[in-house]
Amino acid sequence: MPHSIQPVYFENAVGRITEHATGYALVRYHAAKREPAELRALLTHLGNLLLRRNWQCILADMRTMEPLSTPEKILLMEEWYGGHIPRPERLCTAYVLADNALTRLAIYELQQEARKHHRSDAFTSLEEAHAYLLTCTQP
Repeated sequence: MPHSIQPVYFENAVGRITEHATGYALVRYHAAKREPAELRALLTHLGNLLLRRNWQCILADMRTMEPLSTPEKILLMEEWYGGHIPRPERLCTAYVLADNALTRLAIYELQQEARKHHRSDAFTSLEEAHAYLLTCTQP
């Protein structure tokens, strides 16, 4: 995966969203405790970017992410996967696995739901995740 500097689209306590040159959103989650409102803001901006660019692909770098709280899991299930936060209907997401085992477990549980709605897979490196996204079809 090219290591070029990408402009920051949005950043808060949860993470940073950048636009990757090959046509996907790159979300790097920070190693910090989060509030559900901050996660909602990040997801709202992510959905807006994808819709604005007519993109369907996301690379979620979760290596430093702290475990998800129950309210965050509910928010992801109901608002992101439930379609309440505007985003493309079909997505292709590559997850770079978290270093923290509890975070990995929570993401694995959410990924089971995610696969009902869109294409996704988990990887141990950014390079593998990037290569996977290149196989996803763009509109």
